[in-house]
Amino acid sequence: MLKQCSWRLMLSGGLLLGLAGCGGPALTPLQTQYRQSEERALRYHARGELPKALQAFQDSLLWAELADDRPARVAQGLNVGRVALALGDEPLARQSFQQAQRTATALGDADGRLRASLGLAQLELQRGQFEAARGAFAQILNEARQQQDHAAALAALNGLSLAQTGLGRLPAARQTLDEAETLARDHGDRRLLASTLANQGELALQTGQTDRAIRYLEEAITLDRETENLPGLGHDLTLLAQAREQRNEPDRALELYRQANAIAQHTGQHDQAQRVHRAIERLEHESGVRLPQSRVKSAEWDGRSE
Repeated sequence: MLKQCSWRLMLSGGLLLGLAGCGGPALTPLQTQYRQSEERALRYHARGELPKALQAFQDSLLWAELADDRPARVAQGLNVGRVALALGDEPLARQSFQQAQRTATALGDADGRLRASLGLAQLELQRGQFEAARGAFAQILNEARQQQDHAAALAALNGLSLAQTGLGRLPAARQTLDEAETLARDHGDRRLLASTLANQGELALQTGQTDRAIRYLEEAITLDRETENLPGLGHDLTLLAQAREQRNEPDRALELYRQANAIAQHTGQHDQAQRVHRAIERLEHESGVRLPQSRVKSAEWDGRSE
């Protein structure tokens, strides 16, 4: 079965709390360039074109640096880190989160510092440093509760559950995720809820609770389709395909993998696309079921204007 890095879900589903932006009018030529690059990046991101979004966010960060606009540097540093993380560029993500954290600390921006800390904690998860990640998310959760920042608390709870899972503490992870699900349903943000439900579904898969996993993942897919959250949707579909494999439904699993592969190609998540493609080949070989060749190939996405 395809092994997915579950902690990558936190960004793709929105659990790094969405993209940051700066308000107010652009008063100078440099600020105008900053704002135009930011708006272009947000359009790319909304369409799921992550490599283009990353470049535009980097452009926006450069203009913010030239203008010496430190709040904007925090916002765009976080955005660069989040998109780089989704694309698997860990060195760029770490550098961006660290820079945003330093600038936010100097500004006394508790919100920006907390979100940069979330990004750095997620990097610890991706490196398999589960104990370090557990401690980081626990500290962030405490700070978020003190600040009554429910979105950051929800992100920290999900991260904490993933660290507990990595450490083999599955009952604790389940308890943490149940708390996160309650908070997510109260919070009202569909992307945050979808991410939490997908994490619930993956934990259920790992503990052999296939029917429970399918219920969670189908709800997550509905929410991510409603919000057109393509990275999150691709992750949900991959997990649901694994659940359908566990139910010995190879034809349904293959179709889900195909959809996930097309999304991964479109979003520029090429490592994920390769993993899904390998899962398709393996399942076709094991089951004797085959997708039409034209449907196995990556979807062709034509270039679109800004």
